[in-house]
Amino acid sequence: MKTLKKKVTHNDEFNGLPVLKQKEGLLVDYLQRIYDTLDLALDDHPRTMAVRVDLRLPLLMVMEESNLMKNFIASLDAQIQADLRRKERAGKPKRKCRLRYVWVKEKDKALHHHYHLVLLFNKDVYNSLGSFSNRNNLSHKIKTAWCRALDTDLDDGCRLVHFPDNCVYHIDVNSLRSSSVLDELFRRLSYFAKVRTKQFGTGNRNFGCSIK
Repeated sequence: MKTLKKKVTHNDEFNGLPVLKQKEGLLVDYLQRIYDTLDLALDDHPRTMAVRVDLRLPLLMVMEESNLMKNFIASLDAQIQADLRRKERAGKPKRKCRLRYVWVKEKDKALHHHYHLVLLFNKDVYNSLGSFSNRNNLSHKIKTAWCRALDTDLDDGCRLVHFPDNCVYHIDVNSLRSSSVLDELFRRLSYFAKVRTKQFGTGNRNFGCSIK
C-alpha cells in the first residue's frame, strides 16, 4: 500500500463551513474543490438547486471506467441544453442552465466502485426532480445519462441510479436561509472528502468537479 501524501484535516469546519468529521480525516484538496464548485455555481445562478445522487455499476459487467463520468456529464448536459431549446421554441422565456458537479469514486466491500455526486442546476429552470414515473423530467434525464454512459438499456440501468433521502437542496443567495442551507449542503458533501474507501496509487481518478 502506498503512503497517502495528501493533506488531511480533522477540524470541525472548513472555510467557516461545518464538516462531517471522520476518524481517518478529510482530504483538504477535495474540500477546497467542493467549496469552489459551490461558489462558482452560485455565481452562475444565485438561485441554485443541488441534487445528491449515487451511481452504481452493473454487477456482471466488466467495463472501462475511465470515461464514465465524462460521458455521463456530457449526456446530461446535452439533454438539458436540448430541453432549454425546446422550451424556447414553445414560447417560454429564454434561460440558461450551466451544469456544475462534484463526483467521487469509492470502493468499500462491494465488488465494484460506486460514485457519489452532487449536481448543480439553475433553480429557475429546474426546481425539483419531478415524478420518478414521468419520462420528461430531471430524474429521468439523470437516469438516461447514466444508462447512455454505461451503454445499457434504460429499463436495465435505471435501477443503478439512486436518489438518497432529502437529496434536493434549494439555495437562494438573497434568502435569509441561504447560509443555513449552504451549511447543511457543505456538511453533507464533506463526506465526499473522507480518506476511507478511496484507492490511491492506482492511476485512476477518485474525484472530479467542474471548476472552470
